[in-house]
Amino acid sequence: MNIWIIGVGEPLPIDGESTRLRRVGNLANFISNTENEVHWFSVSFDHYKKIQRVSQDEDILLKKNYHLHVSFVNGYKKNVSVKRIIHHQEAAKGIRKLMSSEKKPDVILAGNTPIEVIKMVAKYGKQEQVPVVVDMRDLWPEIFVEVVPKGMKKLILPYVALCRRSLRNTLKNAYSIIGLSEVFLQYGLNLSGRERKLLDRVIPIGYPNFEYSSDEANFEEKWGTYKLSKDDFIVAFTGNFGRQFDFDSVLEAAMLLKKEKNIKFVLCGTGENMDLIMQRSPDNIVFPGWIEKDMITSLLSFSSVGIAPYVDSINYKTNTPNKFGEYLSASLPILVSVTGSMEDLLSEFQCGFHYKDGKDLSKKILKYYNNRNMHEENKRNARFLYEEKFNGDKVTKQLFDYLSLVSDTYKQNNH
Repeated sequence: MNIWIIGVGEPLPIDGESTRLRRVGNLANFISNTENEVHWFSVSFDHYKKIQRVSQDEDILLKKNYHLHVSFVNGYKKNVSVKRIIHHQEAAKGIRKLMSSEKKPDVILAGNTPIEVIKMVAKYGKQEQVPVVVDMRDLWPEIFVEVVPKGMKKLILPYVALCRRSLRNTLKNAYSIIGLSEVFLQYGLNLSGRERKLLDRVIPIGYPNFEYSSDEANFEEKWGTYKLSKDDFIVAFTGNFGRQFDFDSVLEAAMLLKKEKNIKFVLCGTGENMDLIMQRSPDNIVFPGWIEKDMITSLLSFSSVGIAPYVDSINYKTNTPNKFGEYLSASLPILVSVTGSMEDLLSEFQCGFHYKDGKDLSKKILKYYNNRNMHEENKRNARFLYEEKFNGDKVTKQLFDYLSLVSDTYKQNNH
C-alpha cells in the first residue's frame, strides 16, 4: 500500500535528532516500519522556530519506503498575518508540484488546515480517483474569530465566511472524515452536509510512549543551571506563548505561592507573548525557552504537576490537545483552565482538576503539595488514563489500520 500524508505545520524528522514528532510524524514512522510505502509532503518553513529548514525543494529518502517531500515556501513572523495566508497559498502550489512527480497513492490523509492545501488535496483525489481522508484537527475557521484582536473581529468575518464555504466544498469531495473528538467530527460532517458513515470516526491525538528517567544526576546536569532541584515541587508547562494560552492565572498563582520556596513553575517554549509574560513574572518562574525532547523528558520526569492554561475557546473545551496526552504519559496530574472534555476525563479518572482563576489554581497546587498520598495516587491514575486512551503506539496503529480499511473499501467499491 502506498500512503500519502499531507502534513504542514508539524516538526519534521530533519529538524534534529531530539525533535518531538507529532501525529503525522509518528504515523509516518510507524508506516515506515511496515512493508508499505509512505510519502510525507510538507514545507520548508518551521512554524515553531520561524526558520527555513532548506533553501529549495527537497525530496529526502529517510528509508527505502519512507519519502519526505519538502516544498520551499516563504515564511512569516506573526501567526495571524497576511504573510501567513500567502505562505499557505504557496504551500498548496508547491506541494501540488511535488505530488505530480510521484506515483498515484492508494489513500491520502490530510488535516483540515490550511484550507488552501486541503482544498488542493481533495481536488487531486477527485481527479485521480484516490480516497482522501480529512483529519479534523480543530474547529477552523470558527476559531479564527477567537484569536484575532477584538478590534479586527468584524473585519475578519468575511474572510471566515469565505474559508467556511471553501472547507464545505472541500469536505464534500472527501471520501471520509475523522476527528480528534466527537465534536470535531460532527463539525466536519455538518459542513459536508451528510450523515455519518461507517468510515467516519473519532481518532484522538496520541502521545509517544517515551522513556521517562529517574536519573537524578541527569536532571541536575540539565536543570541545575536554572536553580531547579529534584526535591522541588515543579509545576510544568511545555508549549508556547502564543494566543492559544492564557498565563494571567499562572502568574497570579505564582505570586500567591512565592513564600513556598520548594514550589517552582517551569514554563517552556517561545512565542509572541513571551517577553510580556517574563516582565510580569515573579522569581519562582523559570523560562528555559525552546527545549528539545531530551530536556522535556528530563523535566517531566521530575515534575509534580502539568499545567494546561488554554484560552476559553470551544476548540479546547471540546478536545484533548497534544499537551494533555504528553502530561499523562509522564504520570502528571493536570490542572486545566477550561471546562469540557479534558475536565471530564480528569474528574472521571481522578488525575487532575479544572481551575477558575489564579487564586483557585494556587489552591489546587497546594492541595497536591500538602497531600502527597493523594498526589501519588493521582499520578498513577494519570498514567492509567494515558494507557487507556492516549498511548501513541496504540493510537498510531489505530490510525494506520483505519487508512488500510479506507484503501481496501475504496478498491472494493470502485472495481
